[in-house]
Amino acid sequence: MIPRHRDTGFGYQGIALAAYVLTALTVIKPIEIGVAVAATGLLIASRAGVAWGSNTPERTRATALVAAAFLLALGLAVWLLGPFVAAIAAILTPVALMTAYLALRGKLEKAGPRMLATALLVVMVLTIGAVRIIAFDPPVIDVLDLHIAAADALLEGQNPYTELAVVDTSPTAEEGDFWVGYPYPPLTLIAYSGSEILFGDPRWASVIALVFAVILIAHPWRAMTRAQAGALVALALALVTQPVLGHVVRSAWTDPIALPFLVGVGLLWRRNPALSAVLLGLAFGTKQYFILALPLLLVWGDDYRWKRTAIAAGVAALSVLPAFVAHPQGAWDALVAAHLETPLRLDSIGLAGIGFAAPFWLMLVASVGVAIWMGWRGGPPPRFMLGLSATLATAFLLGSQSFLNYWFFIGAVVIVAVASDDALNGEDPADEGSIAQPLTADHPPNGGLPV
Repeated sequence: MIPRHRDTGFGYQGIALAAYVLTALTVIKPIEIGVAVAATGLLIASRAGVAWGSNTPERTRATALVAAAFLLALGLAVWLLGPFVAAIAAILTPVALMTAYLALRGKLEKAGPRMLATALLVVMVLTIGAVRIIAFDPPVIDVLDLHIAAADALLEGQNPYTELAVVDTSPTAEEGDFWVGYPYPPLTLIAYSGSEILFGDPRWASVIALVFAVILIAHPWRAMTRAQAGALVALALALVTQPVLGHVVRSAWTDPIALPFLVGVGLLWRRNPALSAVLLGLAFGTKQYFILALPLLLVWGDDYRWKRTAIAAGVAALSVLPAFVAHPQGAWDALVAAHLETPLRLDSIGLAGIGFAAPFWLMLVASVGVAIWMGWRGGPPPRFMLGLSATLATAFLLGSQSFLNYWFFIGAVVIVAVASDDALNGEDPADEGSIAQPLTADHPPNGGLPV
């Protein structure tokens, strides 16, 4: 049995939020590849020598608020010369400050202030989404065109994985190059096509997913101490103030869709491991790069490893099955072959951006090695989320392409990692190698916090 440790220093929260801030700095062009390398290294290094016992909500709250303040200032600076910035700043800055005040000083053990803090976070997400979708002209990007074309194909009774051709707008594309078939899995197809059909723009799917993510992180419906609630509100605020969030929404990138599922995974990891595994499978079913996380599940050292792997892999497989049943070759070409044949993108935020063409096998070996390193001892849900972040970040660094949305997602999963800490959710931190552990004098309820 692995001995428990108490978090006696800055703790994994500080390491995690430092990595989160680094991923935010990928928005700054001259240094983006360097900070991506640094963030990946920090995530991998978090596995060594970090205590994973009951952590202090006050420290989490303070660290998250510092991150949120930094990211808000960075976001305003990055977009200083862009249109509508004055309007965004006029709306969001006071709301962010009010949310930060509630996280620090609010009586968040009461339902009213906790609901108000969550409502302010939702207002921020909706404002960012509305401004970036309505006030800005649509970007010239094939991702958005693919979502719209897929919705049109569905309305006409056609198969988006075969009856779809959209001009490839990437810098490496030659004149006349097309995306043939919708390149995202069925769960993503449903979300973005549904948003196009219902709301007239597929990008509202990202906004709705982000709203659910911040609500689940703050989870205002649960009774908790002021320190716990303040920490969770501060973490949600840090996510919302990520400078690239609006750009991710505007560009119709699909990474936000997985976030609500992953928050649910963290919250239910011990209380309902089967449902947590189902949500993990749904998250994995939203984008192809999640297949790289399968080794992390296979080596995860706890008593529920095999069941979790079977459920998650089974749910993910079932979610993509309809595309292959409808047209096996078309689904393979659109969902697998098209991505494997992606040429090296020199505009990547990764080693491809400096012209290093890592062989596909090297990317696989490196990401599997990191997954084994991060997962072989198992541990609490924050460790799993950091392991997931480190594994994917390694693949992104060595892959043929990686962009702002990839690093936004890595940073967002880091926020989910901290938010899933047992001490912030009124759960007893179980032993690192097991799913559950009886309460004893050494392991009091609610992480040893006052109730």
